[in-house]
Amino acid sequence: MKKIKFWGLMLFATSMAITSCTNVKDPDPNPVSALPISEKFDTGLGKFTTQSVSGDQVWVFDSHKYVTITGYVATVNNANEDWLISPEIDLSKITAAKLSFSHVARYFADPKTEATVWVSSNYVSGLPATATWTQLQTKTFTDPGSWPTVLPTSGEISLTAYAGKKIKIAFKYVSTATKAGTWELNNFLVSEGEATVDPTDVVSGDGSEASPYNVAAGIVNQGASKWVKGYIVGYASAAASGTVYTFSADTCTQATNILIAGSSTITDPTKCIPVQLPTGAVRTGLNLKDVKANLGKQVTLYGSLELYFSKPGLKNTSYYALEGGTTGGTKPVDTSNAIFTETFATSLGAFTTNSVVGAEVWAWKTGYGAVMSGFVTVSSANEDWLISPTINMTGKTSAKLSFDHTINKGLLANMLTNHTLWLSANNGTTWEQATITTYPAGTTWTFVNSGDIVIPTKFLGISTFKFAFKYLCSSTESASWEIKNVMIVK
Repeated sequence: MKKIKFWGLMLFATSMAITSCTNVKDPDPNPVSALPISEKFDTGLGKFTTQSVSGDQVWVFDSHKYVTITGYVATVNNANEDWLISPEIDLSKITAAKLSFSHVARYFADPKTEATVWVSSNYVSGLPATATWTQLQTKTFTDPGSWPTVLPTSGEISLTAYAGKKIKIAFKYVSTATKAGTWELNNFLVSEGEATVDPTDVVSGDGSEASPYNVAAGIVNQGASKWVKGYIVGYASAAASGTVYTFSADTCTQATNILIAGSSTITDPTKCIPVQLPTGAVRTGLNLKDVKANLGKQVTLYGSLELYFSKPGLKNTSYYALEGGTTGGTKPVDTSNAIFTETFATSLGAFTTNSVVGAEVWAWKTGYGAVMSGFVTVSSANEDWLISPTINMTGKTSAKLSFDHTINKGLLANMLTNHTLWLSANNGTTWEQATITTYPAGTTWTFVNSGDIVIPTKFLGISTFKFAFKYLCSSTESASWEIKNVMIVK
């Protein structure tokens, strides 16, 4: 079983008022005494109250010693808005305060808006809209992919902005008829003092090679190919009960992934990124099964920030640099002068396919990019084109095209004729072949860079340029061609 991740800075609250109506003259039905204020939810809701704004589901106590809410009932998603509201918390005589709680949030469409924490200094009772509420900035909530045995902590959240006031804190749950998450919560605590921020939770870097994301930034910036820097702390493996995280190399029996964190001493899965190690130099150089001495080392990686083991991860890792200078894989090309780029990290992008002969077509495959093969149990004759979108070359007086590719399982004698590059000045009406500078060995799955392919002058200064990869095979032989990291630079 695994835990949820919470990332980002704990900042002062951001104002998001519900209304400006005030009921401060009404008595508080559940007053409490001085700090610290604790509610473990081990026997019930305590002095907390619930308010259902919409929907039939409500916050309830669970015998496993937490409170929970879900709009998912009997395989049906139900729309809800439900609030769990604390008793009054008296901060009138203190100068600094902080909040913490333990929780897990799973199956939300967007936990940033559907599982949120709010504070009010004028709410008394009734619907939340009778008062003004401000959202507290917490670490980002993400689905851990399985249910943890012990609910992870939120970390400390500053309430110092409300010192001198009497407040109430609320947990707001939202679900829809198409997606309803589940939220479990316990160990609510408000205490005196300034909140302490774990430095490994502080987001830093911009994802470039010069300033790579730290692990915290990598988790909150999913969805792009970037540089990430962290320490190798273990690996992940699948089990019937969910993902198992191991913070050791001694018993490692798999080579397909590692875990990185913001510190070499972290053993909390909520603070880690699982990193996919594709076959080749990256796996050979980093995996803990074969290179146990990597445990604890700092590493800089380039890959696609996307879900892995159902949590924020790094996939299609193409390059690494370990502390001490060891490197491996294909280093991405500087894109600062790029006219066009397509990594094929998550799809075929804006490329289109044209099957002239045969049933097989160009397709995207995770970890490998754009892939074409005429072999499906047997070889079949094919002619298939992978065609770029229209590229505006107006004003360009020079340009070079390059890409990473590998070719395997074909006849070497046919490699240069069956895997070719074509250019068009008229949106693909007519084509002219260009020479690929460098081909792979043809007998392995190792990617190589094509080298710079100079685009002739006739294709510059126009707005109707396209290029295409043409694949051929026969009924007697059919290679696999894999392509990624396509780029045109000035």
